[in-house]
Amino acid sequence: MGERSGLGLIECTILKALDALDALGARPGRRHRSNATVLAVLEDRLGLAPGYGYEVLLDLGRSWTMPVSLIHPFGNFGSRGDDPAANFRCTDSRLSPAGTVALAAERGELAPVPLGLINGSTYRGGTRPPFRPEDIIEALRLSIRRPRVTGAELAAIVGPPAYGNGCIVSGDFAALAAGAPGGPAAGGPGHDRRPGPGRHREPPAQRQSRPHRAAHRRPGPPPDWAERYPGLHQHTRLPLQDIRDESSAARGTDRIVCVPRHGTSPADLRDLLLDVDGVFTTVEVALPRPLAATIRSWVRAHQGEDLLASLAALEEAVNGRHP
Repeated sequence: MGERSGLGLIECTILKALDALDALGARPGRRHRSNATVLAVLEDRLGLAPGYGYEVLLDLGRSWTMPVSLIHPFGNFGSRGDDPAANFRCTDSRLSPAGTVALAAERGELAPVPLGLINGSTYRGGTRPPFRPEDIIEALRLSIRRPRVTGAELAAIVGPPAYGNGCIVSGDFAALAAGAPGGPAAGGPGHDRRPGPGRHREPPAQRQSRPHRAAHRRPGPPPDWAERYPGLHQHTRLPLQDIRDESSAARGTDRIVCVPRHGTSPADLRDLLLDVDGVFTTVEVALPRPLAATIRSWVRAHQGEDLLASLAALEEAVNGRHP
């Protein structure tokens, strides 16, 4: 693991491979380079075949997997649905500003940066949740300037986990910040809904501020899908022609396709779906130690370096500006 960025060995090696292609144009603002070339470097340095390394590389460029993308992708990197990425021979990458900051920290040109703490590990089945980069940076700054800041103040600044799909997150955040084991349990209607520090609720946050929209429908016989999902039909009375579960356990994706009834626009159906309570997915999360202790120990471990400067560089990179 990169001690100065918190990134894993494979992530660091991918960034270093892109950096090694600088003369060919892999730096931010220049043209992208073939991922086949990047993965060849990864295989040479770590012995990791392209089929394995590519999955990590894809995550580094997908905005919905982690709060801070470390590469800028070019080509088909897949989607949040069930759409796979194109073959690595058909996609390209270049370093993002944040990836450049991470490498500068690893080389000692900058003080360490907390990318591991920000991005977490749940995007690949781990238990450490991601947080908003601005909040982590602000909490670290406060800990540097006020060493006696309370854990409650730091936890309040960091807030709940933040996921790239814009979902509402709920749960026992005090327990999560205290380092309690367990967390949001993966599920949906009919699944075990164990309590935990947080729960990802779909749909996105704007559902609470959007005015309610009702569709006026004539009574009639229940549609065919109602026999397959009687509880959903009785509870929602949604204007659906059909509903299909296209989730894939093999790919780890959840995909429910709702086909609107004739005369109902997809936009109206979407708004009605956003008003349905109980549609959620949950993920087990935990921190290895209390959040405040993690922040304080990170500051103490690097107190001889200019952390405020590296945090400023990371903040600029997150905002899309070159460090």
